[in-house]
Amino acid sequence: MKKIHWDEGLSIGDPELDGEHKQFIALLNRLIDLIDESPDAEQVHRILDELEQLAVEHSRHEEMLSLSAGADSREEQRREHSDFRSAIIEARNQLRPDDLGSSLIDMTESLVKLLINHIIDQDLDLAPLLAERELKNHSLAEYLVVKFQKVSFVRGLEMLVVISLLPMLVFAGMIMVQSWQAAVGASDVARLANFSQRVGGLVHELQKERGLSAGFLTSEDRAFGIALRLQRRHSDGELALFRSDLESRKLVGRLERIGNLAAKVVVRLEVLARYRDRIDQRQIAPRESFDGFTGLISELTGLTNQIAIFSRLHSASELFQANALLLQYAEMGGRERAVVSGAFGRGQFTRDEYRQLVALTSEQGTLERQFHSFLSERQWLRWRAHYSTEAVIAYKRLSDHALEAGSGDGKVSVDSFTWFKVATQRINLINAFQQQMLSQLLEEMKRQRSLSTAVFMMTVFGGGAMVLLIGYVALQLARSIRLPILSLTEGMRALTAGDKSLRIPFAKRRDELGDMVLAYETFRRKLIRADMLSLGEQLGPLTVSRHVLALKRSTAEGEEYKRLASIDSLTGVINRREFMKRAKMEVARLLRHQGELSVMLLDVDYFKQVNDNYGHPAGDRVLKFVAQAIVSALREEDILGRIGGEEFAVLLPATDQPSAGATAERVRTAIENLRIQVGEDEIKVTISIGLSEIAGGEASIEAAMQRADRALYRAKDNGRNRVCSKPAVAPETSA
Repeated sequence: MKKIHWDEGLSIGDPELDGEHKQFIALLNRLIDLIDESPDAEQVHRILDELEQLAVEHSRHEEMLSLSAGADSREEQRREHSDFRSAIIEARNQLRPDDLGSSLIDMTESLVKLLINHIIDQDLDLAPLLAERELKNHSLAEYLVVKFQKVSFVRGLEMLVVISLLPMLVFAGMIMVQSWQAAVGASDVARLANFSQRVGGLVHELQKERGLSAGFLTSEDRAFGIALRLQRRHSDGELALFRSDLESRKLVGRLERIGNLAAKVVVRLEVLARYRDRIDQRQIAPRESFDGFTGLISELTGLTNQIAIFSRLHSASELFQANALLLQYAEMGGRERAVVSGAFGRGQFTRDEYRQLVALTSEQGTLERQFHSFLSERQWLRWRAHYSTEAVIAYKRLSDHALEAGSGDGKVSVDSFTWFKVATQRINLINAFQQQMLSQLLEEMKRQRSLSTAVFMMTVFGGGAMVLLIGYVALQLARSIRLPILSLTEGMRALTAGDKSLRIPFAKRRDELGDMVLAYETFRRKLIRADMLSLGEQLGPLTVSRHVLALKRSTAEGEEYKRLASIDSLTGVINRREFMKRAKMEVARLLRHQGELSVMLLDVDYFKQVNDNYGHPAGDRVLKFVAQAIVSALREEDILGRIGGEEFAVLLPATDQPSAGATAERVRTAIENLRIQVGEDEIKVTISIGLSEIAGGEASIEAAMQRADRALYRAKDNGRNRVCSKPAVAPETSA
C-alpha cells in the first residue's frame, strides 16, 4: 500500500519546521500501516499521543518563528493549531472498538487532509518572510533593496498624491475634530440640562416642604400638617427620581466632577429623614428646621451653578446661565415663603425675621435684574407675560403687607396657610418658566449637535470624495506602467519542468507584480495539493481498505438483519412469526424427550380506552411497559412474544398447569401494580390471562393455544384482571 510522501514543494525553508512536518507525515504513515494489519487500539492511541505532543511543540515553534519573521496572521495560525489538536483529541472519540478498522480509516483521512491543508494554506506563507529575514541579516544595502521593493512605482505615485493632499487633509481633519468636539460638548450639555431639570424638580418640592414645615411648627392650623404629609410624598418621589437619574446617566469623563458632587449631595440628603422625625415631634426650632432645609437646597442649587460653569466652558447657550439664576430666584422666593409663613403663623414678626425678609426681597430684585441681562428682548417679554398673573399680584400685596407690618410693631393678622398658597402659586410660575427655559436649552443643544454632525459628515464625505477623485486619476495614470516579471518567467519555466519547489519572494507586494506572484503561488499550491491528496495515488489505499473491511462485515451484518426481522419493533420481544417458530421447536422437543409445556395468552384489559383517552403514542408506551413487566415476572427460559395489537403469548417449558398458574398469577399481579406516567397523567392497566397445558401426544401448539384462547375469553367474561385455565382433558377449572 502506498504511503504519503514528502514533497519538497512543502518546504518552508526552516529545517526544524520542515522536520516537524515530516514527523507528522511519518506518524500518519504508521496509522496507514495499521489499517492493513489487525488494528490494535493501544497502538493507535500511542500514535495519537505522539501526534498530540508533536502538535503542541510544533505550534509553539511556529508561533515563535512567525513572531520573529513579522507575520501578521499569528491569530489565524493559533486557531489552525488549536483545530489540529482538537482533531487529534476528537479522533480518539471516533475510534469504535467494535469497528476499529473502519473508524481508523475515517480518522486517518481526516488528519491527513487537515495536516496538508494546514501546511499549504498557512505554513507556506512563512517561506517568503523567512527569505526576507535572511536578506536583512546580510547588509544594509540588501535590507534597503527589500524595503524599496515593497514600494512600487504606482505606490510611489500614490504617495506623491497623498503628500500633495496632506495640507488639505490636515485642514479637513482639524474641522472634523472641532465639529466632533462641538457635537460631544452639545451632547454633554444636553445631558446636564436633563439632569438640571431633575435637580430643579427636587429643589421645588423641598422648597414647598420647607415652607410647610415652618407653618407646621409655628401655626396651630391643621391644614399645614395635612399638606405637609402629602408634600413629603411628592418630595420622596422626586428624590427617588433624582437618584435613579443620577445612576442611569452615568456622569463620567468630563462630567465626572459634577457626577461626584451629585453623589455627595445624595449622601447629604439622607439627613432629611432625621429632620422630619424631629419636626413631627415638634422637637426642633423653626429656625433650625429652616436652616436645615435651606442647607440641603443650597447643595442642590450649587449643582446647577457648577453645571452653568461647565456649559460656559463648552459654549452653551446663555439660557443655561439664565436657568441657574431663575433657580436661585425661586429659592429666594421659597425662603421668603418659609420666613413669612412662620411669622404669620405666630401672628408677629421677630426682628431677625424682618431683617431676613428685607434681605430676601432685595436679593430677589437683584436676581431678577441679572436674569433679565441674560435674556433677549423677546425672551424677556415672554417672561413678563408669563409672570404677570393674578397670583403674582396677590403675592406682592401680601409681601408688601408683611414688609409694612414687620417695620412697625411686627404684628400681623393674615392667615399663614393663605399666604403659603399664594406664595406657592408664584413659585410654581417661576418653576414652570424654568422648565420652559430648559426645554429651549435642550432644543438649542440638539440644533448645535445636528449642525456639528452635519459639518463633520460634509467634511468626511466632501474630503473623501476629493481624495478619491484625485486617487482615481493617479491610478489611471499608473495603469500604463508595468514592472518587470523576469522572476515570474523563471518560476513558470520551473513549473513546466515539474519543479514545484521554486518560490518567488515578492508575495507581499500590492501592485500588478504582486498580483501575478499571488496567482503563481496559488497555482503552485494547487499542484502540490493535487499531488498530495490524489485519490489514485494516496487516498486510494484507504478507500480500498474500507471496501475490504466492508466485505468482511457483510456476513455479520446479514445475520444481524435476520435477528432484527424476528423482533417486534415496539416492545422488543419476538413477533408472532418467531413465536410460532419457537413453539414448534418446543413441541418437537417435548415429543422427543417427554415432559411438560404450558402456554399462556395475555390480553390488556380495555386497551382501546387507553388509545381513545390518551392517544396512540400513550398506548404504545403502555405496551412497552407491559412487555417489560411480563419479562421481569418470567424465567429466563420462558418465551414471550407479541402476537397481536395488545395480545401476548408465553411458552413455559418444563412447566405443568399448577406451576403455570402460579407464574400467570405473578404476571397478573405485576401488571396490576404497574404505574405508567404519560405526561402529567398516570395510567393503570390490568391484564386477563388464559392458560392451558399441551397434552401428551399433541403434535402442534395450535390446539393448546385454542384452549388458552377460550380460557382468556372466560377470564374476560368473568370480569377481567384474572387468570383462567383450560386443561387438555379434564373439565374446565379456574385458577
